[in-house]
Amino acid sequence: MKRTLLLIGVAFLSVCGVASAQFSTYVKAMSGDTAIIKDYNDMGGVANSLTNALNSDTGKTVPADRVYELETNGYYPLTSNPTTAARGVVIVGQSTTPIVSSTNTASAAPPLICGSTISGAGSNTGGINWGGALTIKNCEMEPAVSDGSLGWAFLGAAAANCRVVLDNDMFEHTRWIEANSNGYNGCALYISDCYFVNLSGQGCRRNGGVYDNVDHYTDTIWVENSTHVMTEGSMYKFRQFPIKHLFFNHNTFVNCAGSIFESLGYESNLTVTNNIFVNSNVQPTCDSILVWDTGETDPGLLPTGLVNCAPLPDTVTATDRKILVDRNVVYWDPKFNNLDSILIANKAEGSIKWVSQMITMNTRTQAMFDSSTAYPYLDEGTWYKELPTFVNPQNLLSAEVDSIKAYCISTLSQGNNGGAILSDWRVSSLEPSGNTSHYIYSDWPIPLDLSYTNSDLLAGGTLGEPVGDLNWFPTQKAALNWTKEHAALETMLENGTLVSVKSHGTVPGSFALSQNYPNPFNPSTVINFTIPEAGNVTLKVYNVLGQEVATLMDGFKAAQTYQVKFDGSNLSTGVYFYTLKTGDQSITKKMLLLK
Repeated sequence: MKRTLLLIGVAFLSVCGVASAQFSTYVKAMSGDTAIIKDYNDMGGVANSLTNALNSDTGKTVPADRVYELETNGYYPLTSNPTTAARGVVIVGQSTTPIVSSTNTASAAPPLICGSTISGAGSNTGGINWGGALTIKNCEMEPAVSDGSLGWAFLGAAAANCRVVLDNDMFEHTRWIEANSNGYNGCALYISDCYFVNLSGQGCRRNGGVYDNVDHYTDTIWVENSTHVMTEGSMYKFRQFPIKHLFFNHNTFVNCAGSIFESLGYESNLTVTNNIFVNSNVQPTCDSILVWDTGETDPGLLPTGLVNCAPLPDTVTATDRKILVDRNVVYWDPKFNNLDSILIANKAEGSIKWVSQMITMNTRTQAMFDSSTAYPYLDEGTWYKELPTFVNPQNLLSAEVDSIKAYCISTLSQGNNGGAILSDWRVSSLEPSGNTSHYIYSDWPIPLDLSYTNSDLLAGGTLGEPVGDLNWFPTQKAALNWTKEHAALETMLENGTLVSVKSHGTVPGSFALSQNYPNPFNPSTVINFTIPEAGNVTLKVYNVLGQEVATLMDGFKAAQTYQVKFDGSNLSTGVYFYTLKTGDQSITKKMLLLK
């Protein structure tokens, strides 16, 4: 990425007196209420223009949600980290081209906000503290400095009940995570169309992720259409504090060594749908590590898998547990299959109880999802267990598999200096000086194409769209009715799949009614059911008012498995229920018609 650094002896502006400085000093031009901020080169080799602009833009005349526009290919190093105003702040890069599918040249890279070396005073690794509502779009952010210094995080909450929106941004490097709640209640994080790469830099198996819910209650984490590649630690940390609303839809995770969702399993409102998980959640665990990591791992000392759920402790207010897991891809390279065996053979950390976490759910979580009586709103749908045929994954599925495996063997303990650091993944060095120590310069354009050709996955999403980050499929992304998809997911989450089970006496194990497929459907779907004994059988469909809208079967049937097609062409969009009855046994399930 070409960004010319003016290596001249110009001292940086002192933080002292910044608030009284003239805002216009840092503004290249105004476009209405939008201020175009000068970068390092515009300032004649002086850093901190963004911080100084934010700090000096005060007074009653400043509009709410002021937009601060950063220049394409601009360089915005920070010698001090700003705290954004409660009135709302919007920081945008000039180019709106999607980050992951951009073919822009190196001269059209997104603006870089990062740390800076301070003459005679070390380095500031960079970051922004968000107060009120902060939106950052079309930018690249790194808690890092061109001299190799690396920070713990880039974004931190500065007050309770704040909101940060990250849209079409790129993040690279961290010793811990990219954003955290910083000990404040009620914060919200919304991520869309972002790209996370090389989140590594601390010799700790848990560090190197996106968000940490630190010691307080986060209101919302919403992540959609974002790609995560070659990362080291736990991606999204929920800890023991249930988050009010968790939503992960249409994301792609490739070679993410640690837990995707680090959780004690106390979530009560979680949607995990249409995602791709390839070679992720591969770090094995053992009883001693789980004890060391108390507060960040399973309370029953079980491997967590991709989705983790546990009974609520007395410290958490009891509520309906609503979790929707559906239409996700999962794949692990066979090279990882003996990771736990290697650690056992080596008696790593003195333990022979190492176990794999390359599972969708642990045994306790699976039992909770299977218990429709105790947990009627825990819904597990389709897992596509296959490797997407990515068009251009570079060496992520070959040489980098070996790299991640070696990292997982080397980094075991919970100590901050207990293990190795996952090496940065680079396809090329695009730094202007050719000095590879200036690692703040990312590969640009992004050298991947994670679109794929699997026919089932291309139509495997909730409304028949491709699964995973749809920025790799721009035509399908633009055509998708997002309002309808979000409504469908919310309906499934709120209502649960199994609506009611009515039984008198013992229900034979072979008496079964399967979930219709596809679901949602338009206009037809298939229902399978099994009856263990011959008898009169009815299968009927009802609307939400309890009115019968179709009779699919009514008569004497032999004991066997049946398949019935239901055509809803004459019905309107909405939730419907289908009920199977034979003798004194009855099962009802829900389906969703979307037109």
